[in-house]
Amino acid sequence: MMTNIKALFGSFKAKYAYLLQSNKFALVIIAIATACILPLYVRNEYMISEIFTPIMIFAIYASAWNILSYSGQASLGHAAFLGIGGFVSALVAVKLGLPPLIGLFIGAIFSALIGLMIGLACVRLKTWFLAMVTFGFSVIAATLFSQFDSAIGGILGFPPVQIVPRGYPLYYLTLLFAVISIIIIYFIMKSKLGLAFKAIRENEREAKMIGINAAKYRLLAFVISTFFAGLAGGLYVQSTSYLDLSLFSLNHSFEPLMMAVIGGLATIEGPIIGAIIIVAIQSYLPSIDPILRSVVGPLFPEVSNAGPYIRLLAIGIFFIIMVIFAPKGITSIIQRLYTRIHPIKKEAQS
Repeated sequence: MMTNIKALFGSFKAKYAYLLQSNKFALVIIAIATACILPLYVRNEYMISEIFTPIMIFAIYASAWNILSYSGQASLGHAAFLGIGGFVSALVAVKLGLPPLIGLFIGAIFSALIGLMIGLACVRLKTWFLAMVTFGFSVIAATLFSQFDSAIGGILGFPPVQIVPRGYPLYYLTLLFAVISIIIIYFIMKSKLGLAFKAIRENEREAKMIGINAAKYRLLAFVISTFFAGLAGGLYVQSTSYLDLSLFSLNHSFEPLMMAVIGGLATIEGPIIGAIIIVAIQSYLPSIDPILRSVVGPLFPEVSNAGPYIRLLAIGIFFIIMVIFAPKGITSIIQRLYTRIHPIKKEAQS
């Protein structure tokens, strides 16, 4: 354990110094400052509660999923850990009377413990075989929570104990957790531990040849990922002010995958960009339902014209287009633009 802690924080000072000297540090400060002052100018309760707050939560959730991809793994059932974190955090406060903030961390830790048990059994499986196992586990988890409805109350649902009121207080709380979580994930990815993850992803056989225990590091990545997924689940419950079995729904398993792929896999900024895009699309699609019906409807005449189905089709088509034309995500497009503009700036300065 001490070896892993040293591996995680051994290069902290060097990475911190590098971050301070890089252009990314300035961008990070600008992004955080913008996120802090934006609600002061956008005085719209709906946008704060239904768009800005979910963006922060899904940035954590997508970043949690992205840790798996960084270590060469994948999950199609992360909704299980989102749901476990959400339900445990709420039940601890409602049933045991503990402060909801403590319940938030208990939910994340419990989610990580379940992730540890799943990981011990399945971490040696290859990428998409592990994805199938996690998908099956998400179905099992939803079924178990429904079977113990008398104790859990998952079918009818119940309101959680709020840490802070919804709106501006909850937004700033989720922003704080998002910033801290993403910073931690950044230093994990840039540490020796992250280098081991990357080596396994790039070439597992060569990683083993240089002494990296692939199973151990995959397990660590899985546990870290499920911890942050559980944390996101607890925050998600706070943002909806109500929780039921829909927390385990299939779309919650595919959302972090789409966000990470659209933004850019194995990058720190990719899941954040993806979360902004997907949450924005989901929030604004209802306002353009008539346009979607006229454009998408004729292509799929057998599909119901009901809003949710048309919106899912629209998101699916957008996802396919991104995978075909920008397989490395929007981050790669931004990087290509930067490399083109940067030499022009140097030439102008010289």
